[in-house]
Amino acid sequence: MSSAAQTRLLVLCVDRDNDLFEKTGISSPVIGRDACLKAAEALALADPEEADANAIFAAIKEYDTLKSKGFAPEVAIVTGKFAGGVESDAKVRDELMQVKATFPVEGVVFVSDGFEDEYLLPIVQTIIPIFSVRRVVIKHSGRVEESYVVLGKYLKMLIFDPRYSKYFLGIPGLFLLIFASLILVGFVNQAMLGALFFVGILLTIRGFGVDALLGKAKKLSPSSYIRVFSVLGMIIMFIVAFYRGFTAIGLTPEYKIVASDPSRLPEFLSLLSGLMIENGLLYMWIGGGIYYMGHILYTFIRESLYRAFKYTVGIITLILLYFPLMELSQVLKDPTRSPFSVVSTLLMGLALLFVILSFAYLKIAERRSK
Repeated sequence: MSSAAQTRLLVLCVDRDNDLFEKTGISSPVIGRDACLKAAEALALADPEEADANAIFAAIKEYDTLKSKGFAPEVAIVTGKFAGGVESDAKVRDELMQVKATFPVEGVVFVSDGFEDEYLLPIVQTIIPIFSVRRVVIKHSGRVEESYVVLGKYLKMLIFDPRYSKYFLGIPGLFLLIFASLILVGFVNQAMLGALFFVGILLTIRGFGVDALLGKAKKLSPSSYIRVFSVLGMIIMFIVAFYRGFTAIGLTPEYKIVASDPSRLPEFLSLLSGLMIENGLLYMWIGGGIYYMGHILYTFIRESLYRAFKYTVGIITLILLYFPLMELSQVLKDPTRSPFSVVSTLLMGLALLFVILSFAYLKIAERRSK
């Protein structure tokens, strides 16, 4: 007798939301090929588009295939409850225990018609070992179904969970009301400017994790306030940098020309960009330096020398990039000026950074070897 003939397998189809009973009135568990075939036909007639019917047919086909290969299989259908949840999964577990008592098996061939049914695999595994899993994909991509399930859960959480709805619905709703009110009273330009500032502030706060830092302020250790200061200091310097840049641009006659005739923007874009970089770069780089210095102090206090070194490299990189960017601003302001100075300063900075990093790496390797 072959080993296959000695292997008793259960081909299991799980209808987690109990469509079988809801649409045909057939109670579960359903055990045996003939009973499962009648159930599949009844469900297919009740709803030809029902995926569970196709899954049952696939389970019957799997049963026939295993039997032809010499296994000792049985096929069964177990169902949960329409409402889902813990009670539904408990019902699946109870019915599977009944099936196991009727037909003792060594393993389960789990036939699934979708992503949601496979949540039950751990439950099945606690009762009967999983021998194999067969995925039945019908008329749609399994990945698309998974994406819709995940997307639906996140949308439900964003709309109905108070922890997230106040951010996802409340703040945007308040902003839209203010924006509409400004337009209603004729302050269209002010509304547009306010919208840009509002979105910019939100993106900056979320992008640099300011909200997370402020939310944890009560739990911060004394050294952690250094990081908070460094992030806030960087944001302030970024605001100053943009203010300086836009102020410098606004005082030029070229800006007035562009403001009156936006179609001429390409003509003066190089000059205006150069002025923006020239007047704002120093303050932006100071902000970056404050950020890196704060994190160096924080990591040094925490005795994380590798991270302190990483942030030190960031400061060195900022310094070395400052000079080629300033040269770039001059080239943008004066197109007749040769761009060779930008290239040369970039190459010099890259070479110097390589030398510094190589020396630091050798020192660190030497220290570790000792």
